[in-house]
Amino acid sequence: MQTIAYRFVSRSVIILFAFFSLPLPAYGQVSHPPPVGPPLKPLVKLVGFLDATPAPTNVLPIVTLKLPGYDKRHTFLVTEMKVMAGPLRTTESILAEVKPYTPNFHIRTSREIAAQLAETSPIERLTILAEYSRSDRALLIQSVQKDEQN
Repeated sequence: MQTIAYRFVSRSVIILFAFFSLPLPAYGQVSHPPPVGPPLKPLVKLVGFLDATPAPTNVLPIVTLKLPGYDKRHTFLVTEMKVMAGPLRTTESILAEVKPYTPNFHIRTSREIAAQLAETSPIERLTILAEYSRSDRALLIQSVQKDEQN
Protein backbone atom coordinates (compact mmCIF):
# COMPACT_ATOMS: atom_id res chain seq x y z
CA MET A 1 0.00 0.00 0.00
CA GLN A 2 2.83 2.31 0.78
CA THR A 3 4.37 1.83 -2.69
CA ILE A 4 1.11 2.75 -4.40
CA ALA A 5 0.92 5.99 -2.39
CA TYR A 6 4.61 6.64 -3.08
CA ARG A 7 4.06 6.19 -6.84
CA PHE A 8 1.00 8.43 -6.75
CA VAL A 9 2.83 11.19 -4.90
CA SER A 10 5.92 10.94 -7.11
CA ARG A 11 3.81 11.06 -10.28
CA SER A 12 1.84 13.99 -8.90
CA VAL A 13 5.06 15.85 -8.11
CA ILE A 14 6.40 15.20 -11.61
CA ILE A 15 3.13 16.33 -13.22
CA LEU A 16 3.02 19.48 -11.09
CA PHE A 17 6.67 20.23 -11.81
CA ALA A 18 6.08 19.84 -15.57
CA PHE A 19 2.88 21.88 -15.37
CA PHE A 20 4.58 24.84 -13.72
CA SER A 21 7.95 24.71 -15.50
CA LEU A 22 6.84 24.37 -19.13
CA PRO A 23 5.43 27.91 -19.47
CA LEU A 24 8.56 29.50 -17.96
CA PRO A 25 10.58 29.76 -21.22
CA ALA A 26 7.73 31.66 -22.85
CA TYR A 27 7.63 34.17 -19.99
CA GLY A 28 11.41 34.40 -19.80
CA GLN A 29 11.76 35.86 -23.28
CA VAL A 30 11.64 39.63 -23.46
CA SER A 31 9.80 40.97 -26.47
CA HIS A 32 11.09 44.33 -27.65
CA PRO A 33 8.69 46.73 -29.29
CA PRO A 34 9.16 47.01 -33.06
CA PRO A 35 11.18 50.02 -34.23
CA VAL A 36 9.05 53.00 -35.17
CA GLY A 37 10.06 54.95 -38.24
CA PRO A 38 13.17 54.68 -40.40
CA PRO A 39 16.53 53.80 -38.84
CA LEU A 40 18.51 56.80 -37.62
CA LYS A 41 21.47 57.91 -39.70
CA PRO A 42 24.34 59.92 -38.27
CA LEU A 43 24.59 63.51 -39.46
CA VAL A 44 28.24 64.16 -40.31
CA LYS A 45 30.17 67.31 -41.12
CA LEU A 46 33.14 66.90 -43.47
CA VAL A 47 35.57 69.73 -44.01
CA GLY A 48 38.32 69.46 -46.60
CA PHE A 49 39.44 69.91 -50.20
CA LEU A 50 38.09 68.24 -53.33
CA ASP A 51 40.71 66.90 -55.77
CA ALA A 52 43.57 68.60 -53.91
CA THR A 53 47.10 67.25 -54.26
CA PRO A 54 48.15 66.13 -50.77
CA ALA A 55 51.62 66.80 -49.41
CA PRO A 56 53.98 63.80 -49.36
CA THR A 57 53.93 63.86 -45.56
CA ASN A 58 50.12 63.95 -45.42
CA VAL A 59 48.57 62.12 -42.47
CA LEU A 60 45.00 63.28 -43.11
CA PRO A 61 42.48 60.78 -44.48
CA ILE A 62 41.68 60.89 -48.17
CA VAL A 63 38.37 59.43 -49.34
CA THR A 64 36.99 58.94 -52.84
CA LEU A 65 33.58 60.25 -53.78
CA LYS A 66 31.29 59.24 -56.65
CA LEU A 67 29.03 62.12 -57.65
CA PRO A 68 25.68 61.29 -59.26
CA GLY A 69 25.64 61.94 -62.99
CA TYR A 70 29.46 62.09 -63.31
CA ASP A 71 31.75 59.25 -64.33
CA LYS A 72 34.87 60.70 -62.72
CA ARG A 73 35.65 59.77 -59.13
CA HIS A 74 36.86 62.60 -56.94
CA THR A 75 39.25 62.53 -54.00
CA PHE A 76 38.44 64.46 -50.86
CA LEU A 77 41.20 65.41 -48.42
CA VAL A 78 39.43 65.38 -45.04
CA THR A 79 40.83 68.00 -42.69
CA GLU A 80 38.00 67.70 -40.16
CA MET A 81 35.11 65.30 -39.64
CA LYS A 82 32.50 65.41 -36.88
CA VAL A 83 29.37 63.45 -36.08
CA MET A 84 26.84 66.20 -35.41
CA ALA A 85 23.75 64.13 -34.47
CA GLY A 86 22.25 60.68 -34.67
CA PRO A 87 23.25 57.30 -33.28
CA LEU A 88 26.43 56.95 -31.26
CA ARG A 89 29.12 56.60 -33.89
CA THR A 90 32.65 57.91 -34.09
CA THR A 91 34.24 59.43 -37.15
CA GLU A 92 37.00 56.83 -36.92
CA SER A 93 34.49 53.98 -37.07
CA ILE A 94 32.81 55.47 -40.15
CA LEU A 95 36.15 55.98 -41.94
CA ALA A 96 37.31 52.46 -41.01
CA GLU A 97 34.01 51.06 -42.29
CA VAL A 98 34.35 52.62 -45.76
CA LYS A 99 38.13 52.30 -46.09
CA PRO A 100 38.32 48.99 -48.02
CA TYR A 101 35.83 50.14 -50.69
CA THR A 102 36.34 52.28 -53.77
CA PRO A 103 34.67 54.70 -54.01
CA ASN A 104 34.42 55.15 -50.28
CA PHE A 105 31.22 57.18 -50.44
CA HIS A 106 28.44 57.41 -52.99
CA ILE A 107 26.95 60.88 -53.03
CA ARG A 108 23.20 61.36 -53.09
CA THR A 109 22.12 64.94 -53.59
CA SER A 110 20.36 67.33 -55.94
CA ARG A 111 21.74 68.07 -59.39
CA GLU A 112 22.58 71.62 -58.34
CA ILE A 113 24.74 70.52 -55.41
CA ALA A 114 26.40 67.81 -57.54
CA ALA A 115 27.26 70.42 -60.19
CA GLN A 116 28.52 72.78 -57.47
CA LEU A 117 30.81 70.03 -56.14
CA ALA A 118 32.06 69.06 -59.60
CA GLU A 119 33.02 72.69 -60.35
CA THR A 120 34.95 73.17 -57.10
CA SER A 121 38.60 74.11 -57.45
CA PRO A 122 41.22 72.33 -55.32
CA ILE A 123 41.99 75.53 -53.37
CA GLU A 124 38.42 75.95 -52.12
CA ARG A 125 37.72 74.48 -48.71
CA LEU A 126 34.40 72.65 -48.58
CA THR A 127 32.15 72.10 -45.61
CA ILE A 128 29.71 69.29 -46.35
CA LEU A 129 26.79 68.47 -44.07
CA ALA A 130 25.35 65.04 -44.87
CA GLU A 131 23.61 62.00 -43.45
CA TYR A 132 25.66 58.80 -43.65
CA SER A 133 23.85 55.65 -44.76
CA ARG A 134 25.76 52.57 -43.64
CA SER A 135 23.91 50.11 -45.88
CA ASP A 136 25.16 51.59 -49.17
CA ARG A 137 27.97 53.90 -47.95
CA ALA A 138 26.03 56.92 -49.19
CA LEU A 139 26.31 60.51 -48.08
CA LEU A 140 22.94 62.21 -48.42
CA ILE A 141 24.21 65.78 -48.75
CA GLN A 142 22.04 68.48 -47.22
CA SER A 143 24.30 71.50 -47.69
CA VAL A 144 27.69 72.56 -49.05
CA GLN A 145 29.63 75.69 -48.17
CA LYS A 146 32.73 76.89 -50.01
CA ASP A 147 35.54 78.96 -48.49
CA GLU A 148 38.50 80.01 -50.64
CA GLN A 149 41.86 79.46 -48.92
CA ASN A 150 44.63 82.04 -49.34
